[in-house]
Amino acid sequence: MGCCGPSNNKKQQVVQNNDADNQLSPIDLLKIRLARGEITVEEYVETKAVLEE
Repeated sequence: MGCCGPSNNKKQQVVQNNDADNQLSPIDLLKIRLARGEITVEEYVETKAVLEE
């Protein structure tokens, strides 16, 4: 593995994740953010209600 191996691999993973995110619904993305701890349950409930209007 060269000096740039891991860096290039990580960059590739980020691109793949972005492509996958484009296929998910806004609610799915919201669920992922909740699971990652990026938002609270309250933020999830409020945002989900707005998205479902």
